[in-house]
Amino acid sequence: MIKKKYLNVYKLLTGRVATNIADSLFYMAILWYFKETGHSPLMVALIFSIEAGIDIISFGFGPLIDRLSVKKLLKYSTLIQIVISVIIACVLYLKQNNVIIDIFLLLLFGISTILSSIIYPTEYKLLPVLVEKKDLLHFNGLFQVSYKILDLVLDGITTFIIATTSISITIIISAVIFTIALFIYARVQINMLAKDVLKSEEYFTGSYLKDLQVGWVTLKSESNIIELILPLCVVNFFFGIYDVGLPYFAESYIHDSAIGYGGLLMVSSIGSILGALVIQHFKLGKKNMEAFITLCFLGAGIFRLLVPLTVKTSVIFALISSAISSLWITMMNIDFETLVQTSFSSAILGRIDTINDSILSLMIPLGTFGGSWIIEKFGSISTQYVYGVALLVSAIYYFGVTRYRKRLK
Repeated sequence: MIKKKYLNVYKLLTGRVATNIADSLFYMAILWYFKETGHSPLMVALIFSIEAGIDIISFGFGPLIDRLSVKKLLKYSTLIQIVISVIIACVLYLKQNNVIIDIFLLLLFGISTILSSIIYPTEYKLLPVLVEKKDLLHFNGLFQVSYKILDLVLDGITTFIIATTSISITIIISAVIFTIALFIYARVQINMLAKDVLKSEEYFTGSYLKDLQVGWVTLKSESNIIELILPLCVVNFFFGIYDVGLPYFAESYIHDSAIGYGGLLMVSSIGSILGALVIQHFKLGKKNMEAFITLCFLGAGIFRLLVPLTVKTSVIFALISSAISSLWITMMNIDFETLVQTSFSSAILGRIDTINDSILSLMIPLGTFGGSWIIEKFGSISTQYVYGVALLVSAIYYFGVTRYRKRLK
């Protein structure tokens, strides 16, 4: 019954899965090209910088995402990615290595990354008009578990494809999968009521800059969401500290090889998948969603602190604690996404989502710089303690905010 009712949602999910696979193949192939063809490590660093930089400035895409037709955005963005993949495959086939070619490839990579930064928020804003509010948490969890499982297996599969074929063949495969995504997006149907919601003139001025300002003003006017976003920025800063320290911590305390780091990443991915599966069975109203964020931060913080506290006595227990912490974090992220979707009209969700992403993305690279200093001064284990404490402090903050609101009512 639900499959017929939400057939377009499953089409959207299938298109998103195909896009995710194609993106991963494309990204890994480009990264591998610059890594394996004798270029300077600076070129590899540029790829990471381009990706991070586009995440930070993604708020600038918000007015376009909200103003343009959702179906056209999905179709034309995907079509351009197909063209880019074919062009790059042809360039790689010619085997002409020089600075101009490198710059050209980086430019195409940047355009493809921008298009991905447009596709994902477009799908995010489309979901609430295709799904009833009571089912949003379920479908956000379903989308997330699909991504997490893909992330867990794609890097290994992509590396295998590159090793057994070639970089240019891998790019061609990505183009084929982008084509499949395009075929699926073309078959997503949006009814007239949903179109009316998406094109509500209340949120549009006819000016790009004013539309962008409307997004900021609308976000600021929803004080409940602002109170939740600001601490998330702080947590993301400390996540950057934790993330940069993780490989050093793993090598020192889990296993003195890449196995230690890989093991931590693996259990965290498993925890995230379980979190995305568990959250699908929750039925939370808007007020309960805010309270649930407090519980998630508390659970994540406790188990994140247990990792460095127990790793010297039991590596297995530390790994399990890491998985459980990731489970709580994933549930919190999905809960927060759903809360934002239920707090704003889909007509402005493109701007709201990209503004949030820009703010949160900015904090992680800042945290990595701080993490490098902490590792040198206090050791890698301190980066794990810092992040755990930050999560617990956030839980206390959210608890205080929700209690304060109850007193006002």
